[in-house]
Formats: sequence, structure tokens, C-alpha cells
Amino acid sequence: MAQFNTFEEAIDFSFWREICDMHGSLRHFRRGEYFARTGEVLKNAGWIVSGGFKHSLIDDSGNAKTVGFVFEDSVLANYISSMHGKKMPTDIIALEDSDVLIIPASMIRERLMLDPTLYIKFMDALFEQAYGQVLNVYRSTPEQRYRQLLSRYPRLFELVSLGEIASYLNISRRQLHRIRETISANTPNEEKSGK
Repeated sequence: MAQFNTFEEAIDFSFWREICDMHGSLRHFRRGEYFARTGEVLKNAGWIVSGGFKHSLIDDSGNAKTVGFVFEDSVLANYISSMHGKKMPTDIIALEDSDVLIIPASMIRERLMLDPTLYIKFMDALFEQAYGQVLNVYRSTPEQRYRQLLSRYPRLFELVSLGEIASYLNISRRQLHRIRETISANTPNEEKSGK
């Protein structure tokens, strides 16, 4: 299955996995447990062995917003905090019971600094994904973004509430409900039943 985040497809993250395999300690996170909190400097990074996490924040109106997801066989970190020692802009919270190989973020930072080509590829991939997401908000309708999300990672709908999906798509719950009704009404019965 494709990675949820496109930047993870653009880079060979075997170096990250190897560092975690060699030096990491396995830690279990229960659903709802925090890996990192907004305002902290991220001291650890990891490799998700099983499970998944969400990145979330509180907006200026006090509403919780889900801004990202990361799943099994993926990196667990925040670039700005782990590479530059800045405070976390989001919380990272387990979506389900998850196992993560944890290492000091400094190990990843040192590895990237030793290989400027890898570091540039890493930054380029992050930028490309971020810019692509911004453009997609303007290029695609909310229904198209919902369909893209559904096709990219169908399991997401088993793990998170529709409210979090609406938040991630930056639409209201009511709008998401209408989109789902429209899709359901336009889907032949054979497709609905999986035939």
C-alpha cells in the first residue's frame, strides 16, 4: 500500500529505519496517548512499527483541528522541531494502540547533516508535499479531496471520526455529511455491497 504522506514515497527512508532498528527502544503508545505536545521541543523521533498517529492543533477560535496523519512503517517526527530545536506547532497523538522504535532526534539530525544530498532531497520532498497540499485546496473541490483521501488510505475511516476527517479536509462536518450522501446516492448498489 502507498504511504499516506507523499514525501515518504519520494525518499528512501531505510536510513531512518536502520537507525531506529540499531539504536531505538520499542515503546507502546495507547490510543489517545501523546508522543509530543504543542510548545515542546521534540527530543525524540521514531519509526512506527504498528499503529498510527495524528498531528493536531487548537486554532485561534479554540477548535481542535487535525492537520496530518502518519501510519505504520513511517517516520514519526516534526521537521522544524527536531531539526531546528523549535517548539512543536502541533500535538502528535496515537490514533490506536501503536508501537514505535524511539531514538533521540539528534541521531536523525546528525545523519542528515552528514549527507547534504539526502538532506536536500528530504527538504525538497517535504516542501513539495506541503505546497501540493496548499494547491490541492484550490485545485480540487471538497468532494474531490474526500475521494482522494478515501482512495489513498481507506483504513483512515476505521481509525478516526468523521469530525477529524472533516477537520483534515478543512470543511465542516455538515459539508462532509452532504458529500458522503451525494456519493452514496450516486453509487450503484453493486458497488455499495462490494460486488
